[in-house]
Amino acid sequence: MSQSPDLQDSKVSNTPLWVFRSADLPDPMIFEKCQRGFDTLLSRTDVGFTRLGARENLVQATEARAREVARSSTHVVVIGMGGSSLGTRALLSSVPRPPGRGAVSFFDNIDADRFWTWLKSRHDLGSIHWVLTSKSGNTVEILALADLIDQHLRQAGHRRLGTVSTVISEVKGSPLTAWARKENVPILEVPIDVGGRFSVLTAVGMLPASYAGLRLDRMMEGTNWALTQKDLVVLMAAHSLSSFLREEWVTMLWSYADGLREFGHWWQQLWAESLAKKTNKAGGPAPRVSTPVPGIGTCDQHSMLQQVIEGAPDKFVWFQRVTDSEEPGVKLEKTLFEGQDFMIGKGLGDLFRAEADATQAAMHEANVRTVSLTGQKLDERSMAALFMLWQLTIATMGEVLGVNAFDQPGVERGKQLAREALSRS
Repeated sequence: MSQSPDLQDSKVSNTPLWVFRSADLPDPMIFEKCQRGFDTLLSRTDVGFTRLGARENLVQATEARAREVARSSTHVVVIGMGGSSLGTRALLSSVPRPPGRGAVSFFDNIDADRFWTWLKSRHDLGSIHWVLTSKSGNTVEILALADLIDQHLRQAGHRRLGTVSTVISEVKGSPLTAWARKENVPILEVPIDVGGRFSVLTAVGMLPASYAGLRLDRMMEGTNWALTQKDLVVLMAAHSLSSFLREEWVTMLWSYADGLREFGHWWQQLWAESLAKKTNKAGGPAPRVSTPVPGIGTCDQHSMLQQVIEGAPDKFVWFQRVTDSEEPGVKLEKTLFEGQDFMIGKGLGDLFRAEADATQAAMHEANVRTVSLTGQKLDERSMAALFMLWQLTIATMGEVLGVNAFDQPGVERGKQLAREALSRS
């Protein structure tokens, strides 16, 4: 069934943050299951990300540590993998920072060539503060990088790592927290009931954000707004699960805002690790779920759109749009090129908006189902809300599917084999 490109607003909470649009209704039975799934999720005492908006003590500790770090450094380097880095990257790449704040860099891979090229080229080692982030405190890549950074600092005549670092982790015993306590390294807590890929709204994301000048109180406002949006979350979950009934096994998040480029990578991990499971909670076979693929407009119109329009009819596409990105901006007065007269009197925002509308309309013509989520701008409130909306949506989907959305056994096996291989060599 084809959709009309003339999309109508769904009846969700009237809000200036994010508005959902779809031409279709989700499957009614799925919708009812999602309502129950959302209620079950919020009632779970073992799931802590839904209560982060009320944990003001963690926010205050994070802000205090950020001020301390800012007094003694001009550059923060975050050492983290997966959920310990992706959300923070997405946050800092989306929200404009106040001028004059310190730089923030990331190491979320262990490519030896890139790491050593970067580290040996630094002439500001004395002003760098290192943030070691690992929820478990046992992430082998983080421990290896910390060891090598400490070794390099010592050999270069600088202070040891323990004097210029902060640890972000669960406070239970682990190799990382044991070292931190021995060296008197400040530890910021990741609550034990908050999973790593659900931790961007803890110190994991908030320490670098506060250091960079972002307002944590505004982030908490966006977090708490999202937690009140049951209707919106249920619609998002129900439309996504309804796509599985139609055997649409590729779910795309196509963001028409360059500030959301990194967000797509965070969303991809959240979807993939939370929903794709071999067994359900009862020990039986888990239901099949789609593969998440992030895209960015208009860039990926020139890379993936052909596959969506004329490839296998197995795609379901989420459009994320930001009104500020579609404002005209400077308008063209004259063109250098034949056939380009249609752009005179228009700006890049006009072209961006037209491209987004046309791409979605082309998908409708090709019977590719789409929905959209639109915000006014990217700031602390809207980004925190967007993180929480997708966390709630995907966790609700996990409840409906009957899978554990908070583990990742497929990832753990690879870690075990890597350790075994290193121990034998």
